[in-house]
Amino acid sequence: MSPVQDLNALLMQTYGPDFQIHDVEWKPLTDPGENFGSEIFAINIRGEQNNKNIAVNVVVKLPPKSEYLLDLFDSPITFKKELEFYSTVAPELLKLQNESGIPRENLSVITPQFLGGRLGLKDPQRFDQQAAIILENLKDHDYTTQDRILGLDKVHMDFAIEHLAKLHAITIGLKLKKPEFFEKAVLPALEYTVDESAKDCVVSMIKKAHDDYKDIKEAEPYLDRIEKTIEHGLRTIVKPEEPWATMVHNDFWVNNMLFKYDESGKLINMKIVDFQLTVYDYGVNDLIFFLISSCQKEVLDSHLDDMIDLYYDSFIECLKSLDVDTSRFPKSQFIEQMNLCAPLKFRQCIMMVQVIQAARGSVTETTATADENVFKGGVNDENYKQKMLHVLSIFDRKGWLVN
Repeated sequence: MSPVQDLNALLMQTYGPDFQIHDVEWKPLTDPGENFGSEIFAINIRGEQNNKNIAVNVVVKLPPKSEYLLDLFDSPITFKKELEFYSTVAPELLKLQNESGIPRENLSVITPQFLGGRLGLKDPQRFDQQAAIILENLKDHDYTTQDRILGLDKVHMDFAIEHLAKLHAITIGLKLKKPEFFEKAVLPALEYTVDESAKDCVVSMIKKAHDDYKDIKEAEPYLDRIEKTIEHGLRTIVKPEEPWATMVHNDFWVNNMLFKYDESGKLINMKIVDFQLTVYDYGVNDLIFFLISSCQKEVLDSHLDDMIDLYYDSFIECLKSLDVDTSRFPKSQFIEQMNLCAPLKFRQCIMMVQVIQAARGSVTETTATADENVFKGGVNDENYKQKMLHVLSIFDRKGWLVN
């Protein structure tokens, strides 16, 4: 039985009321341990539209099944956010670029095409287990993911940083050019208050990371500052100053992006997925987490400041292409924001090492069975331990640990 009930009605949103499904093949798209926020299926459909046979290959995203993961990801809220993003916000980001006269080959089409969705089967406005988001299958268009444990090389990092900067700049362009639309349609999709059980799940993951540091001998000289930085993150709320605030993806790391190459292996495009945790904040929050979570060690050690500069330069260039006054975005303010936000991102950076560095095959739970012990990364796993120490050394070097 197909995991998605009433698939036909969902696809009619794009293919019209006379679309008919004849035959469906489906398979899970991600291995256990590679995605916990949702169940993702590739669905190949043979159908009929206007009396013509057509083949439609899509990816369908459903909520996770386990109670723990539904809580951890706050699925009723986050699913609604992602649905609003794909159906309302993403098309506007493209429209703004078109209206600004950006040539077709330079358009930043950062997300997969949205083909249909609902919050629930019984009531499309109320969340249930049959909440669904249908997107084009990027793997059919030769997009592939990179290795989360190894991280990205300099070429992939630079490419992704440029795209991230564009995403942030285009959102700001939309805010400044169409303030009423932004307030009415975009800001609600960026609201996010974490509910209590989601908060508890996150706190326990941060506590585990903190305890792991206490068990790593090489981390001993840092323990006092680790504690102070975690505490500072719990206490401090930064309200972003305008005009800098933008749509922050909030989960921008290796597994949430796919890359495309030409015949010679040259990188030519990328797509960003998983817009369920978006918030309205400083764009540097995404940049900091991406650099720490997704970059190969030697690239981060040698090119950290270059990559920060690349982000800022790409951001300004994109704003110029949208005819936005860039004098309102001085680099000195950008660096201030970076140093303000980095200590607050420390918690997410150390907590996510458990997920990103989980040894392949060590997580066998599915989204139906996962509980609070799902991420078993620990100090006995050399990859995990080295990554935890490397995060410390970068934060120390940049002066991002609280004294």
